[in-house]
Amino acid sequence: MFLGDIIQINTLILNKKIIWKAQNIPLNIIYEDQYILVINKKSNIVVHPNNKNINSTIFNSILYHYPYSRDIPRAGIIHRLDKNTTGLMIIAKNIYSYFFLRQELKKHNIVRNYEAIVNGIIKHNNVIDYPIKRIYKKNNICMHVHPLGKTAITKIFIKNIFKNYTHLKIKLKTGRTHQIRVHLSYIKHSIVGDQIYRNYTSNINYHKFYKIKINEIIKRQALHAKCIKFVHPFYNTLITLETILPNDINNLINFLKNVSI
Repeated sequence: MFLGDIIQINTLILNKKIIWKAQNIPLNIIYEDQYILVINKKSNIVVHPNNKNINSTIFNSILYHYPYSRDIPRAGIIHRLDKNTTGLMIIAKNIYSYFFLRQELKKHNIVRNYEAIVNGIIKHNNVIDYPIKRIYKKNNICMHVHPLGKTAITKIFIKNIFKNYTHLKIKLKTGRTHQIRVHLSYIKHSIVGDQIYRNYTSNINYHKFYKIKINEIIKRQALHAKCIKFVHPFYNTLITLETILPNDINNLINFLKNVSI
């Protein structure tokens, strides 16, 4: 491309208005007032509609329980979690709350702490600082560590070490799509149950019993958004909320604590 070149872009505008469906899907509400709510998202549910899931999402549920949210961008959803990641999400109930919290997110003022069970033994706390880039593969979007990607910083802290596995507390400095999963995969300690970003160094003593039993206990990535801290958009007070780990991750931890193979 040179100075003076003419760029021609052909666009197709469809004369079709999408009416998003409101669906009576229960929300597990942890905190709510007239300005915001915080939910504890369960696994196996998508946050935003996409080409593969236009219904049965958190977005559709919000439209049902809070009809006025149609007038708020993204129905007030401030940040997302992956389909099979559980945990805390903030939702704004009016325009001011939405733009205030989105700005706080952009400034990295919203603290989001996760817990995860990863493959292999991590012996030290660490800061994973590698840029992440979106890669398009056929109809799927994957994220990869790439020098031309966007800045991505993940802090990891050791909570417990098991035989061949580590329980981590994770703090996001940035919030790229799939960031935690991509970073842990890149350092070869992918999250247990993550089928997309699976990457770890197998231990020669790794017993098949582990894999069979773990696959029975948890059928998704063992990742949970456990704690969130943010300034309330109207009250200007610090809100700190925390949830317990879901049953499948707790069951996995108990198994790893007690197994002797």
